[in-house]
Amino acid sequence: MNFIKFNAISALSFALLGLCSCERSDIHLVYNTQTVAPQTFILESTLNASFPGDSNTAPESMRTNVSVRSTMSLLMSYDDGSGRFEMKIDTVKYSSDKRSVDEFRNIEKYLSIQNFQFKLDRDGSISNPTIENALDMPSEDELNVIPLFLKAQPLLPEKPVKLGESWERQMPIRGKGNSSTTVYKTFTLQDVYLQDGVRMAKIHMGMKYLELPDTTSNFQLKSSDYVIGDGFVLFDVTHGTLASAEMNIVAVLDVCDLVAHDTLPSMNVNQKITLRNLQ
Repeated sequence: MNFIKFNAISALSFALLGLCSCERSDIHLVYNTQTVAPQTFILESTLNASFPGDSNTAPESMRTNVSVRSTMSLLMSYDDGSGRFEMKIDTVKYSSDKRSVDEFRNIEKYLSIQNFQFKLDRDGSISNPTIENALDMPSEDELNVIPLFLKAQPLLPEKPVKLGESWERQMPIRGKGNSSTTVYKTFTLQDVYLQDGVRMAKIHMGMKYLELPDTTSNFQLKSSDYVIGDGFVLFDVTHGTLASAEMNIVAVLDVCDLVAHDTLPSMNVNQKITLRNLQ
């Protein structure tokens, strides 16, 4: 009997030791940019913007929602480990409490042909994003698909990391006209677990950047302080693909109308961006 108890205790000890060793081991997080099959994504953005009221007027607000279903396919893999991808827009749904139904349909048509290509490195860095077949139509922030995608896109560490370890990365994002800003992202590996035989990593993602005005526009938005974002990422370690990402963004923007030579009250903005892989 003592011999059986000793074997059981030994087996349990080895199992616990193996579990602890697994938790302490380094996790190598990399995108599959060489052999990945086409993936279908849903990119959604809900934006609430409001101007404060005064003693005589009520606060003015606007709510918009855009949901884009797209297919991302590998076009070419390179010797440096990166790949060139194309994201084709399949369907678009758009709504706003400040636009008419006809405007909804025009915007959906405008977004539906904005297929774009980009180079993706194994760490998630995206470079040379280009839009194809874009109509000559003024694009507002909530209608620009590439910045939405880039804000939700996680950047992986350049080396293996342990649970609880953090890393920082930077990402340039072009805005409307000739504006451009640098997005500072911070990440922390929170958990690694098995889901239906697939190894998943849960990562906290923080973000901050300055909203810079489009100098080619007469209606300019800018932030005097950082725009702040907070969210999480689920990464499929087994297949090297993004499973989902979510980012909640809070900003206070200064609004200037150059034509009217008027500076409006600061606008409060809350935006939620989600990116889901349907595979």
